[in-house]
Amino acid sequence: PPGPGGPTVVPDGRAMASDQQVADARHAYHAACNRYESTGFCDCVTAGVAQALAPAEVRIAARTIGERIPAQGDAASAGGTADATPNAQNSMQRIEQIEGHYADACQQLRR
Repeated sequence: PPGPGGPTVVPDGRAMASDQQVADARHAYHAACNRYESTGFCDCVTAGVAQALAPAEVRIAARTIGERIPAQGDAASAGGTADATPNAQNSMQRIEQIEGHYADACQQLRR
């Protein structure tokens, strides 16, 4: 179980899926990110997101990135509903948490 107030991070996307599934999800996320941000920022965020989220969540993040990434660092997004992750935390909450963390860490590379 997660510690109080701490993020719940999946050990590695490849622990739950094949290298090809991880790569496919990562490429989709990176392509979606590039519609909104610089390549350097997207390289940075994609590396963290693909490592910390399951490929299914990375694909959800890719489809919904335009709802979050332009505002990351400004305020938390209102979120939506999605499939629950194995630890019963809502996928959109995990995506927002992980993506927000890496968007902050990669801030200097933004457009």
